[in-house]
Amino acid sequence: MTSDHEERATAWEETFRRFYPSLYRALVAVLLDGELARDALQEAFVEGLRRPPPSDHALAGWLFRVALRRARHIRGFRLPLRLDELVGSLREPEIPAETETLLDRLALGELLRLLTRRQRAVVVAHYYLGLTQQEIADALGVRRGTVGATLSQALSHMRRGGSHVF
Repeated sequence: MTSDHEERATAWEETFRRFYPSLYRALVAVLLDGELARDALQEAFVEGLRRPPPSDHALAGWLFRVALRRARHIRGFRLPLRLDELVGSLREPEIPAETETLLDRLALGELLRLLTRRQRAVVVAHYYLGLTQQEIADALGVRRGTVGATLSQALSHMRRGGSHVF
């Protein structure tokens, strides 16, 4: 018979396998750095194994938020995590060649590049991870209305600036 700890570890490994691909691509789209996304996501899963989230509700959102926090810690500078902190944040970084290649494979890679980091985070969480506006708000620590407004602004920006993509 296995111990409770071993059962939790096995369940967490299944969670890792299920969410890793989509969360990794979502983090690359937001962070524009594949290596940072990989490291941050790995640390988020380790944190979840050490201190599991209180519930399985919106687990992808919890992992996304923890990975963004870990990215800020790994990078050693202030990587904005909350939507209200994202406004006026660091200027967009140069996109490394390997990240550019990965983004090109994303169906909306071109459109995502048109967005601010804040808008990318909300669009990716909503459309790629399938989180509701309330789940995104809970994960990022903001109000649902802020998520809705950000999503609306991002879609409008994508419509205006994305006519050359299609």
